[in-house]
Amino acid sequence: MLRGKYILFMNTDAFDALDKILGPQGSLAGAIAGFEFRPSQLKLAKLVQRALRDKSKAVMEAGTGTGKTLGYLAPIVLSEKKTVISTGTKNLQEQIYYKDIPLLSKALSREIDAVMMKGRKNYLCLYRYDQHFLQPFLLKKDLDDVRGTLQEWISRSEFGDRAELDWLKDDDPLWDSISSSSDQCVGADCMFYEDCFLNRLRQRAAQAQLIIVNHHLFFADLMVKKEGFGEILPRFQAVVFDEAHTLEDIATTYFGKSLSTNQLLDLVSDVEKEIADLPNQEKKKVRRHLEWIKAGAEHLWDLLREGEEKSRLVDESLEELEKGACLEIKKGLDFIHGKSGFTEEDGPALQSLANRAHELRQSMDKILGSSDADWLRWYERRKKTVVLHASPLDISQSMKDLLYEKAGTLVFTSATLSTHGHFEYFRSRMGLLDDILEGVYPSHFDFEHNALFYVPKDLPPPTDPLFTTKVSQRVAEILEITAGRALVLFTSHHNLNVVHRLLQGRIPYTLFKQGDAPKSLLLEKFRTDTHSVLLATGSFWQGVDVPGEALSCLIVDKLPFDSPGDPLVAARIDKIRSQGGNPFMDYQLP
Repeated sequence: MLRGKYILFMNTDAFDALDKILGPQGSLAGAIAGFEFRPSQLKLAKLVQRALRDKSKAVMEAGTGTGKTLGYLAPIVLSEKKTVISTGTKNLQEQIYYKDIPLLSKALSREIDAVMMKGRKNYLCLYRYDQHFLQPFLLKKDLDDVRGTLQEWISRSEFGDRAELDWLKDDDPLWDSISSSSDQCVGADCMFYEDCFLNRLRQRAAQAQLIIVNHHLFFADLMVKKEGFGEILPRFQAVVFDEAHTLEDIATTYFGKSLSTNQLLDLVSDVEKEIADLPNQEKKKVRRHLEWIKAGAEHLWDLLREGEEKSRLVDESLEELEKGACLEIKKGLDFIHGKSGFTEEDGPALQSLANRAHELRQSMDKILGSSDADWLRWYERRKKTVVLHASPLDISQSMKDLLYEKAGTLVFTSATLSTHGHFEYFRSRMGLLDDILEGVYPSHFDFEHNALFYVPKDLPPPTDPLFTTKVSQRVAEILEITAGRALVLFTSHHNLNVVHRLLQGRIPYTLFKQGDAPKSLLLEKFRTDTHSVLLATGSFWQGVDVPGEALSCLIVDKLPFDSPGDPLVAARIDKIRSQGGNPFMDYQLP
């Protein structure tokens, strides 16, 4: 009977089928209490329907409250095409998978075959878990309790997703030791290969119609396929990029190359563990070359630790690196790769390490050797590591070569894609120059009469040492007026932590802070505790849905403009200026 209802939808005209779901008297109205028909939602759904039918590209902007997600999900499910839905954040991934898809499933009176995939660091590696708890210094009573809890979870978890561990803090170092890592995966040679959570997840994705991923995973898959190393995602017929305004920055990361001192030292540590059973003479030889890598990494840190946190690598700096720190590193990597080092005869683990060394060497060559004016070579410091980068200033050609020429339907959507009602800026940055479908669907909310916009003019500038203190005082005053019910967003973890410390004990409301629990659990607590306050940064800036009274006030410490001092932003500005453009109007403002 339920299947018959679905066949009725599929046998009628495609647009009529959408009316039967999203229209004023549609099945979605019966599935949602207090349903409000949204004409824009139906219009954007029909645009997606056309893109699916014609195997074309579409760009659409849908304002807050349009019902964008259900708007594109409905035609995709009806099409029965294997589709990847890629989001900018894990928050939106989880919202689509746990909220929107079940809602549409209820409206259609049928199951929707969907799976959610995150980056591999989100999943437990049984091999690394086993190796971690075999270490002698971990044989302590409290860690036995942790292992017992994990073991019980492993026995019932389908995919080993870290998000299921609501007791594990975001920054708990334990997860780094037991999570899946491409660097340390030996593939089919692993003793746990048959029970591998990642393999199970990928097999499930091969069967599903909808695969919910984030942009990082999507572009990682593109690059894996480009290099001929297999695939992360199965072949698909259509892609929807939600939160598409973040695509350029994320794609730039994956189309470029990077190398960090942490990657080098991790390689050294992993090789040390694997050579324990080698004959002494061989062991000494390997360790001698590992010392070259360690010395080079330390030299690299010494050279760059005193400068700016992010900066371009000018020719003089590159020459100094190539003759010093990087020369030492190259010697060690070349040995590990196999010119005098490991071969298949040494076993899969050592061969995997040799491959890692080769990939790091290739990254170093690209970073040091690229003189292409369309690429930027730069570095950044993160805590106690230095990362070297080579990044393309324009991703449009790579998008054409790796995606546009190979894909069927592509839909790009966000609440903020157009500039003055058109998509020229987004299309030029993404290389979308062909005729494509377009649609702008404004929010139906009456912000002018239902929202209050407050900009304090008496606070010191963000560069003032007193800025965070004054911000915390003003936030406390606002929270007293709103009775909590607020999300407070920061542009830095430093400001978040300072304001959190200053607010503790000063406000009579539950205070949540990003990092205290997994994001999904934190948001659920925030939604259910109506007068609570959540302090956050990073991924909480987008993809967060908190309907109702719990989120009545949004406070932002400062607007998150890209800094002109950021080397990648500065290089793009220089390129636009050299081509006769206006960097502020053509790049920064849009």
